[in-house]
This record gives sequence, C-alpha cells and structure tokens, in this order.
Amino acid sequence: MSEAWGVVRAALRDTWRDLFVTAVVSLSWLGLTLAVVTAPPAAVALFYVGNRLAHEEPTGVRDFWHGFRRFWGLGWRWGALQIAVLFVLVGDVILTGRLTGSSDVGRLVQGLYLALLAAWLLLQVYTLAFLFELEEPSVRTALRNGVVMMGKNPVFSLALGFLLLALLAAGTLLFFLTSALGGVLVALAGSHAVLNRLAAHRASVGSTQMYRE
Repeated sequence: MSEAWGVVRAALRDTWRDLFVTAVVSLSWLGLTLAVVTAPPAAVALFYVGNRLAHEEPTGVRDFWHGFRRFWGLGWRWGALQIAVLFVLVGDVILTGRLTGSSDVGRLVQGLYLALLAAWLLLQVYTLAFLFELEEPSVRTALRNGVVMMGKNPVFSLALGFLLLALLAAGTLLFFLTSALGGVLVALAGSHAVLNRLAAHRASVGSTQMYRE
C-alpha cells in the first residue's frame, strides 16, 4: 500500500506543479471523450502528456494536441479493442442478471464478470502508460507488458486501483475537481506506476527482459 500511495502522491504532486497545463489538458480530454469519436485518441494523448510530466520533461497544452494528432491511428487501434472487450463484458453482466434473476448463482457469476471488468479497466491504466515506454508504441506489446506487470504486482495494483477510485470518488463530491483533473491524475498515476515497477524490477533482477520494448 505504501508504494502505491507513493505513486499516487507523485501524481498529485505533478498535477499541482503544472496546474494550468494539467487542468486544460484534462478538460480537453473530457470534451473530446464526450464527443465519442475522438475519445480513443484523446485517451492516448492524455497518457502521452502524463508520460512527459512523469519524466519531468517540459510539457505544455500543445503537447496534448500534438499527441492527439500524431497518435490518432494508434488511439483507434486501442479503442477498437476496448469496444470489443467492453461489449462482451458489459453484455455478460447485463445478460447474466436478466437470465438468472436474483439467484445466488446468478449473483456469483455476475460478480465474476464485474471483477473481470474492473481488472480490464485497471489493466488499461498500465497499457496506456506502457505505450510511451516502448521504443515504438504498440498496443499489443503495451497490453502484454501491462498483463505481466499486473500479474507480478497484484497487491500493488489492487492498492493503486483502490486509491485512485477513492480519490476520484472524493473529487466527485466537489464535482469540478474530478471533472477538471481526474483524467490527468489517472494518466500520471499510470505513468508513475509503470516507472516505479520497472525500477523495482531492475533493482531485483538487474534488467527488464520480462518486458518487451
């Protein structure tokens, strides 16, 4: 829990340190997400900015729009995968509830699908962050690395997911905070989490061969 909190604290620090940039970028991402068709490239551009900030590179609002244009195709490759997986998982949750009613077995199966859905969404935080730690951004490689990272760090990942959910829920009580800063906070937390776990892996085995570059 302490390492996950360190990651979230670093994300909060970076969000506050460049508050104008992070607020404008997060609101831009929110607007493009609401437009639906621009949502996947906007998500990738958001994590592109998060990666730059986590690496302490000079970053401005223009970098978000640069990433949005540059990674449009990459964003939609990632987005197409999300549509397919979420269609199956959300559909299974709904159908299970309708077909089994309120039976114990039905609730158990529905809970399993909800757990898979939550795990998939958390995996995307790693996946999008990993895109920009690769020599050449690749959805397939980033997803594979994200799966490995979650599998190697289950407690860290659960703690990270819980802390992010708690912060976003608290920010919802003050609506403007979550809407203005929630997106970039998650992107920064994902970038810091990947950097943190890669550093821990290097320290323990001396390389990152487990992760593809």
